[in-house]
Amino acid sequence: MSLLPHSSQGHGKSAALDALVHVVDDDEGTRNLLQRLLKTVGLRAATYAAPSMFIESFDPAQPGCVVLDLRMPESSGIEVLGWLRSQARAVPVIFMSGYGELATVIRIMKLGAVEFFEKPLDKDLLIEAIQRWVRSDTVAFQAWSQHKRMLDRVATLSCRERQVLECVLDGMSNKETARRLGVSPKAIEIYRGHLMQKMDADNVVKLVRQIAGCVRCRGHAVSKPPCLQRIDCEGPVEAK
Repeated sequence: MSLLPHSSQGHGKSAALDALVHVVDDDEGTRNLLQRLLKTVGLRAATYAAPSMFIESFDPAQPGCVVLDLRMPESSGIEVLGWLRSQARAVPVIFMSGYGELATVIRIMKLGAVEFFEKPLDKDLLIEAIQRWVRSDTVAFQAWSQHKRMLDRVATLSCRERQVLECVLDGMSNKETARRLGVSPKAIEIYRGHLMQKMDADNVVKLVRQIAGCVRCRGHAVSKPPCLQRIDCEGPVEAK
């Protein structure tokens, strides 16, 4: 069973250079086999004999995917999937098992797995699936990284600078912003200059694109991300 994305062109080299495929299986033969096969297609692999070893080493700030055995002595693959979904970034999870009960397959797919392969493995199909999901996650990782950089920049803004940013996104002029916030237009010019510098934006178009990219990354139909919800400062604040 598969939820394979459409093939993305132009990302194969980046995925091969930067991505890491995590193989979690208590069977040493399976781990070694997948590591060898992945090497032949230019993908790096890290193998783990137990879920605890994987959890200790996993870094969501890296593109790739997880190939996970369903039944392991220490803990089940479903428990590991639940842990993965609590992390900062969701990565594709491919399950494999010698026990392919329909109810179990349906359950893991509902929990967010993208593939299920029954053992003995069809090696060609599995490697093809891994390659495609790595390409997909490389694109998703780039969007996530951009989103995180934007949030880090927003975190450096003062209360008033965030309010000015909200007004900019509403298409308001400096005079309109000054009236809304109860400060002078000169103060708004100064806040706006600080805002543009902190957000590393040379112009308003670039600034709006940063925020728009953040909204698309979240995948929700909202006009502004939660970090830009209105913040009320206590009284007018003039620039020094």
